[in-house]
Amino acid sequence: MSAPVLLLDAGNSRLKWALATPGGYLAQGSLGYGERAQLPASLAGFDAPRAALGCNVAGPQVAAELAAQLAPLTIDWLRPVAAQAGLRNGYREPGQLGADRWAALIGARGLAAGDCIVAMAGTALTVDALSAEGDFLGGLIVPGFRLMRQALAQGTADLGLPGGEPADFPRSTGEAIVNGALAALAGAIEQARGRLERHTGRPAQLLLSGGDGPLLAPLLAPALAERLIAVDNLVLRGLARLAFNDPERKPLP
Repeated sequence: MSAPVLLLDAGNSRLKWALATPGGYLAQGSLGYGERAQLPASLAGFDAPRAALGCNVAGPQVAAELAAQLAPLTIDWLRPVAAQAGLRNGYREPGQLGADRWAALIGARGLAAGDCIVAMAGTALTVDALSAEGDFLGGLIVPGFRLMRQALAQGTADLGLPGGEPADFPRSTGEAIVNGALAALAGAIEQARGRLERHTGRPAQLLLSGGDGPLLAPLLAPALAERLIAVDNLVLRGLARLAFNDPERKPLP
């Protein structure tokens, strides 16, 4: 077996990683940024990776620290381009698209061949439209569940950060805030799905990923919930597709 490839997803709040081969993952994990010095120890016991492919939205300092940790291994950081892996990037300036969104779209194409909405519910919610023909049409960025609650706490005198459970008819301030944030996020997904279906005239699937995905899935309209694919680590899946299925990408096979 050839040496594995290290995949890195440096997100807004956590570092996700996987040691991958063409046959699948040998190991994977997630580290808070205060814990990222543990990454080399997490990789111990496996064959040393021969290459690393990463996606970074956490900033240049995180990229530099990871590069120093993993030296002499060089990290090939993904940069969105106009066309790659069978997809066409519809951003007016393709390079300005977030690398995590581009990787997630590539990962989504490996799971769904038709029209689909790709939603990643993390620190922010991103909701992107991908056509069956491989066109990324555009998308939304919305503050995530925790950011919405924090914004209310910081922007008002009395609300704070009370907790609450999902409810059809919230009857406390905490429930009102929690359910209001979840309804706004689910509504963004529903609106994007409706726009895509009106644009193509075809039903669309939903790929939902991210830590808050399980909170949102029960709130989706039944017609969309029936076409839901819940998937972990969609960014890593996209990086794996690039690492092993994109013959134009070097130095990875």
